[in-house]
Amino acid sequence: RVLFRSNDLSPDPDGKVSPQLKRGFYEDIEDVFCERNNMDYLDLWMSSVSSLVVEDEDLQEMPASEILPERLPPVFLVCTHADKPFQGSDPHALARKIFGSLKTRVYGEHIVDVFVVDNTKSGSVEKCPEVDRLRKEVETVANELPQMKEAIPIKWLKFEKEMKEKNQDGHKWITLNEAKTIATEKCGISSTEQFVTMLNFLHDQRILVHFDCTQQLNRMVILDPQWLVDVFKEVITIRPYQSQERKYEQLWLKLETTGILKEELLQHIWGPLFDNRETCHTLIDMMEKFCLLCRLPSSVAADSPIEYLVPSMLKFPPQEDVSKLIAFAGIPPLYLKFKSSQVPSGLFPRMLIMVYQWCTKEFSSQMQPHLHQNFARFYTHPAKGCSLILQCHSSFIEVAVYKERCAARHSSDDASALNLPSESTHDAFQVDFARAVCRQLRLILECMRIEFPWLKNMAYDLSVCCPVCCGSRSVNHCRNHNVHVRGCKEEQCLHLLSEPQLLASRGSIVCTRSVVALNCKVPVDSVGFWFESLEGQVMYTNEPVPIVPDFFLSFIPRTQKRKRYPWNSTSLAQVTMLRQYMKF
Repeated sequence: RVLFRSNDLSPDPDGKVSPQLKRGFYEDIEDVFCERNNMDYLDLWMSSVSSLVVEDEDLQEMPASEILPERLPPVFLVCTHADKPFQGSDPHALARKIFGSLKTRVYGEHIVDVFVVDNTKSGSVEKCPEVDRLRKEVETVANELPQMKEAIPIKWLKFEKEMKEKNQDGHKWITLNEAKTIATEKCGISSTEQFVTMLNFLHDQRILVHFDCTQQLNRMVILDPQWLVDVFKEVITIRPYQSQERKYEQLWLKLETTGILKEELLQHIWGPLFDNRETCHTLIDMMEKFCLLCRLPSSVAADSPIEYLVPSMLKFPPQEDVSKLIAFAGIPPLYLKFKSSQVPSGLFPRMLIMVYQWCTKEFSSQMQPHLHQNFARFYTHPAKGCSLILQCHSSFIEVAVYKERCAARHSSDDASALNLPSESTHDAFQVDFARAVCRQLRLILECMRIEFPWLKNMAYDLSVCCPVCCGSRSVNHCRNHNVHVRGCKEEQCLHLLSEPQLLASRGSIVCTRSVVALNCKVPVDSVGFWFESLEGQVMYTNEPVPIVPDFFLSFIPRTQKRKRYPWNSTSLAQVTMLRQYMKF
C-alpha cells in the first residue's frame, strides 16, 4: 500500500505544539506537560511506519526499481498551506528542510518525494500543479508495487463480500464456526489451511480482525475494526459528568485519578453493547493481550471486587521533582535509548503493565507502587529501602534502582571530578537487583516485539550516561546550544554509552567532548553496574531477534517461514513460555 503524510507549513516546525485537551469527568484536562514540537510528531509517525515493515524474502529477490523507494511501504510527504507558510518564508524551501530532516533519519528510505500544495487553489479553476504531480506519482509508484501483480483467489473475494454484507446487516462480529460455515457453503473453501490463510490475509488488509493466540480470542471474528476500536475507547476514555452517571461518580473519578477500573464500572460501560458476558470476557482478554489493562492481584480472591489497571488513563505526572531521587539512587541510571530517536507510541504504558506483573509475581512483600503519567516507582524491597523507578522521556526511558542508605551516603560525599558515586554509595544487593532488572527489561522488550506487530522492528540500546562530559545527567559544556551555558539537559545532547560500546572498549573509553575535563578516561567498571559481564557478552540490539536462551528461538516465527501472508499473531505456546521465563 501507499501512505500519505500531510504537514501544515503555517506553524513553526520546531515550535512546541499547543497543549492538547484530554476529556475529564468534571472538566477537560489540558496536557501542559507535553514537550513535543511539530517535527516530533512527524518523526513519531514515520518511526511507527518503519517499525511495522515486514522484510519479505520474496520482495528481497525482486530486481531493484528506479521508481519504488528502497523500503516499502512508500510514503509521500504532502506539505499543505503553501499559501501561508510560517513567517512568510519560501514554502518550497521550508518543505525541503522538513523533507531533508526526515530523509536523513533511519526511516528515510521509505519517503518517495515531497509535494507543496496551495490550499487556496483546491476546487478552483486554477489547479495546483503539485496536486497533479502527486496524482501521477502515486499512480506510477502503485503500479510498481509487488502486490499489484499478485493473484487473489476468487473464493477469497467472495468471502470478503459475504463479510461486508454481514457487517452492513448490523453484525459487528461473528463466531469462527459461523465464518467457517459461510466459507464452506457459500464460497467453496473447504480446506482448513486455506481458510486460516485467508483470515490472515484479510486481517493484514484490516478488512477484519481475528486472533488465534488463545481459545477465547480464536472464537471471535471482528467484521468492523472501527467498532472494536470504539469499544476499547469506551474503557480508556472518561465520560463527562451527566445525571445518569451520578451513580458511578466515584468509580469514574477513581479511573481518572489512579487508572484503576472496577468491574462494576466496566459492566455499566459495556452493558448496553453486548447481550452476553462471554463476549465481554473475550474483549477483556483482547485488551489484556495488547496490555491495555491488567487484572490487579488484590482482586484475585473470590470475594474481592475485580479491578483492572489501565495505565493509559494516568494523566498526571508526579507533583514532586523526581530528578533528585534518581540522582541520589546510588548507582548511575540505565537509559533505554531507541534508534528511532523517539519512544515508540504506546510502549511505556504496556511496559509498565509487564513490569507491574513481574514485580507482583517476584516480590511478595512489594508495597503499592506509585503510578503516574510517564513515571512509576515500585517498592520492591520495602524492608531494605530499595525501589525500582521508571521515567519516560521523549527519546528514552530512564531506569533507576534506588536504595535509601546508599542515597544517604551519596548525599554526604564530596563530588568527584567525574561526578561518579564512590564505592561506598552502592552495595552488592543493589547491584544484583539492578542486573535482575536489566535482564527483565530485555525479556519484556523482546516479548513486546513478538506480541505487538507495530514493535517488531523496534531497535534500541541499553546505555549509561558518560560521567566525563555529562555528570548529573546534564552536559557540562553543550556544543549544540551555547558553550557558555553549563548544565544543558536536552535529551539529544546527552552523551550515552551503549552496552556494545562498553563491550568493544575492553575496559577503556576516552571521552574528548569536554575540553576542561580533569580526567578523560571513563571507568567502565564504575558505570557498567547494570550489565552482567562486559567481557564475552553477545549483543543483539540492532536486529529484531529475541535476547533469550537458544531453545526459545525455535518458538519464534521467522519471516522467511511466513511467506506472503504472515501469521497475524504469536501462538499461545510462544508467549506463554516466554512470559514464564520472564518470571524467573
